[in-house]
Amino acid sequence: MTETVPAQLVTDAAPRPTAQDRKAALAGLFDRSAPTYERVGVDHFTELGRRLVGHAAVLPGDRLLDVGCGTGAVLVPAAEATGSTGSAIGVDLSSGMVERSREALREAGLTHAHAVVADAETIDWDAGEHAVPPPANGSLDAVFAGISLFFFPHPHRAVARYRELLSPGGRLAISWWGRPDPRWDPVFAASAPYGRGGSSHALPEDSPFRSVDALHTLLKEAGYASVETDEQQYVTRFRGVHQWWDWVWSTAGRMFWEGVPASSMERAKAAVDAELDRLRAPDGSLTNTSAVRFTVARTQPSTATETMP
Repeated sequence: MTETVPAQLVTDAAPRPTAQDRKAALAGLFDRSAPTYERVGVDHFTELGRRLVGHAAVLPGDRLLDVGCGTGAVLVPAAEATGSTGSAIGVDLSSGMVERSREALREAGLTHAHAVVADAETIDWDAGEHAVPPPANGSLDAVFAGISLFFFPHPHRAVARYRELLSPGGRLAISWWGRPDPRWDPVFAASAPYGRGGSSHALPEDSPFRSVDALHTLLKEAGYASVETDEQQYVTRFRGVHQWWDWVWSTAGRMFWEGVPASSMERAKAAVDAELDRLRAPDGSLTNTSAVRFTVARTQPSTATETMP
């Protein structure tokens, strides 16, 4: 299972863990991925982050929040776009990912941006333990959720919370997966019989991320005044099979492979390698073309008018 294969987003047969259990498991999963995430030579989430910031039309001076900030793929370009007259806060449950975001902010010289370890659903933390306090209701111009919101146990609560934080006319910008590359379906079908731990991307039947209409309905029910989604194709390139494997283990996709018994690992990898071999170009490279959806929801603009003398 990889970050680009939402076809694997199916309901697990095992009893669903509690929300807190799931959050703790995800924090641990991303802590294990943090050292190599986006460091195996594959350009993936960085470009998606730039695209999402572009869809949100960030302006100088904007006050921004990035939920599930990871390594800063959205946070850094968002902070660059708002400039030193604005502010940006990234939030993630994974301390390893937050440290990567902080590192990226330091390298970019973005002193007006910060990253904190906190629950990205509730946006509530002890101000005394972090460099910045939680944002106040109505104080933000934009909230970002880049390839992250479908991980949250309660996305409906999260988007309602973000609407409270946004000012009139504020934007919630979400990126998420559409249909994956059908050429890769056999790859993941080959691995499926060997996994026992499920996928980090497993979605319940009522998930709003199963369709554009479902997500739009969720956002409108949460009080957003308008919602638009733009779907784009995104190509991920790998030099070869070995780099693809390195990439999988650097992402949340490692969750599936961590659940493969050691006694079955060799057979599982051989089955997948056989399918990967059929996808290789003459130079040995691999490409994966997936649909990525960029959804922007806006709060009701202010109706206040200037008082005439």
